Amino acid sequence: MNLKTRIHSYYFNTNVEIERTKYKMLVDKLKGMGLKCFCAWGGLSPNGHYKEWANPVADIELETEHLFNNQWNTSPIKGVSDIGLRVFDWAEDYPIDFSKSIKKGHWIEQTKEMNELRWNTLTCGYCGRQEPAAKGYVFCPHCLGSTYLRQDELRLLRMLPCGHSFKAKREELTEAEKAHLLPLYLEAQKKTNKKKAVKQRAKILEDYRKADRTARTERDGKIWLIDHGYTNLNNVIYYAHRDRFCFGWVKKFSEAEVSQLLDVLGSEFPFDYDIKKEGQS
Repeated sequence: MNLKTRIHSYYFNTNVEIERTKYKMLVDKLKGMGLKCFCAWGGLSPNGHYKEWANPVADIELETEHLFNNQWNTSPIKGVSDIGLRVFDWAEDYPIDFSKSIKKGHWIEQTKEMNELRWNTLTCGYCGRQEPAAKGYVFCPHCLGSTYLRQDELRLLRMLPCGHSFKAKREELTEAEKAHLLPLYLEAQKKTNKKKAVKQRAKILEDYRKADRTARTERDGKIWLIDHGYTNLNNVIYYAHRDRFCFGWVKKFSEAEVSQLLDVLGSEFPFDYDIKKEGQS
């Protein structure tokens, strides 16, 4: 579901009296709408040209897959951008001149649908997952089993409307809430630990298999070389990640040395290999 509204861009030089007056009127209007200005060092407008891209108003569609308390993602804006953009309820660049006279920014018309969606969608203060308020979740049901969730952080699971900041303070748990949530947390953590143990065991065994194969391949390759009269093992290395032996990794071989090495290896050396030759990069 996308929501339709309009975005306005503005650009004022407050050294000019009439523009200063218009800017003050706009600020009073936006504050009266309950908007707070988000300020940043540039980058708040496509191509950075507020006077041109909205001309000065453009119709936009707001995506609602994930909500924020002061900004939106948009679908592509016709004539402005072929990709979706990040826009704010009200945003303004930090002053671009030392006199702080240039004011440029944008703001979005706030619709009833936008406000209702924000206040009827709840956000977890720990994982950021969002759920419709109609589901009735008081605490987030998704992250009780999180490996990193500590018992003293359970209050962060309290769901609050997206109209609040993600960092909004979550009240400490009441005794009744602790009695309800703690057993669920402990049970979820127990299941997580069981799954974690299975993965850890599998990784330990896999790491062992890889190390064992590497060690056996290096052993068998070097024993083969010794048995065939080649003892300059300081100049041969086995690269496990490539599954290849490399001759000349310390000191590259001359043409004569390559010929002698090939006489040893012949077609019988049972592993893939490379030979570093003098003059090669």
